[in-house]
Amino acid sequence: MSSPTHSASAVRRHRGWRIAGALALVAVMGLAFWGYTTPEMQIHWENLAALCGF
Repeated sequence: MSSPTHSASAVRRHRGWRIAGALALVAVMGLAFWGYTTPEMQIHWENLAALCGF
């Protein structure tokens, strides 16, 4: 009766992009956390407040 709007390959392709995006997000967040643990890279709240105009 109703035909599927996406073919199986299109669904697989979108799933692949979604997985790649999730892995990229996890990698960036992991690197940011690792960078935050090093003393040189820690956020100084006074500098952040100055950048925001407070």
